[in-house]
Amino acid sequence: MLVRSFAFSFFIILMGCTPKLPFINEPVNQAENNADKSKPLNVEKVTGHKNDSINSIDPRLKRILETPSLLASHKNIEAARQNISIIQSQSEPSLSAISNIGPKLDNDEVELDASGGFSLTQMISDGGALSAMKESAQLNVKVAKLAYIQNANVELMKVLRAEQTILNFQRIEAIYEEQLGVYNENLPLIKKAVQANIISKTDILKLEQLKLKSEEAFLTSKTAADAAHLLRGKYKLTKENNFFEINLKKWTSFDKLSKKVIFSNIEFIDTQISIMKKDIEAIEASYSPYVALAGTATADVTNIEDSLGFLGVNISLPVRDGGKRDFQIKEKKLQIEALRDQKEDLLLIQKTAFESLKTFHEIYKKRSKLLEKQINNSQIIAADLELKLRAGAASVIDLAKEKMNFYDLRSQNVALEYQFLIEIMNFYQAVGRQCDLTDLCGQINRIVD
Repeated sequence: MLVRSFAFSFFIILMGCTPKLPFINEPVNQAENNADKSKPLNVEKVTGHKNDSINSIDPRLKRILETPSLLASHKNIEAARQNISIIQSQSEPSLSAISNIGPKLDNDEVELDASGGFSLTQMISDGGALSAMKESAQLNVKVAKLAYIQNANVELMKVLRAEQTILNFQRIEAIYEEQLGVYNENLPLIKKAVQANIISKTDILKLEQLKLKSEEAFLTSKTAADAAHLLRGKYKLTKENNFFEINLKKWTSFDKLSKKVIFSNIEFIDTQISIMKKDIEAIEASYSPYVALAGTATADVTNIEDSLGFLGVNISLPVRDGGKRDFQIKEKKLQIEALRDQKEDLLLIQKTAFESLKTFHEIYKKRSKLLEKQINNSQIIAADLELKLRAGAASVIDLAKEKMNFYDLRSQNVALEYQFLIEIMNFYQAVGRQCDLTDLCGQINRIVD
């Protein structure tokens, strides 16, 4: 009786002051755990003073980050942080209240018996499984942050493409209206010349073809611009919000940048590989003995003197699992190989995209220079035709066609510049640095820090 009472009293004391026992494999760093706890994202809250332009968030970017898809992506970061706390809690003592009630079976009389008490378990060592799981959870937070950065870049690029589509339409519209004005101005004279059999209907058809070509380009561009306006509206960007400025030269320093910066899509894959390795560590640790401090204290409600207490060490060692863990390790290793292949493919795509852009840049410079010469030459020809027309040495149709050709060449130049811009955008999308187009990478990265 004295022994039971002592054990019961000792267990009660133990429940109130059980120390947080360290792992045999690795000490528990409570400060580190606290640092990993959830910090809600708030785009209003930035580092430094509110008036500090370096640390402030661009209002237009803020609106993009408030879209449902990015808010959901942020919740994934919070969920990953909470998972660290869930795993860390497994190192804390586990206390359970237990009770039993039922008939006694040791005699012929039906009597109810009841007992109640507590059960306490404190892990001492698990071979490093929990430690590996915690590190894996911390890496999952990093993956969630990188996924958020990638999603933010994707959403930003949608806005950038939309805005450049609108700007491109404005340039095409201006040229088309000038061209249409020239066409309408010369149309009465052309009709009179046809009636006088000075020019043929074939000449008019050629002129109409040039007009229709410009009109087709105008309408196609207008349709795209209308859709772009709707997309900006989706992000609550209005006319009062200026368009983002695009840096068209920064891409040329990609070689230097790639030596200094680990791109988020590459870092994303590297982190996933690290998670797989930690998962393998956790699986391998499960082969080790599981050691825990265990204690129970129970009391018979009808007979307190029959109270029992136990305090000791519980050790379990896995013997056979049908090869489950071996299969799990093989699966993780195959996933690692697949991720490494994906990384190599991505690096190749980035390199190819850069080389392709450099090649197109050379083509662009040559075509642009040629178009510039053709535009200047067309202006000279048109001026010469105007003088000849006054002297009766040229027809109005010749002058009209040359002027239409002049505007067509200008439209071609605008289309070439827009194509070059699209190629630059495609390159930044391939390397996952869309924010570099507008120098917003620092702001996006700070949001998840």
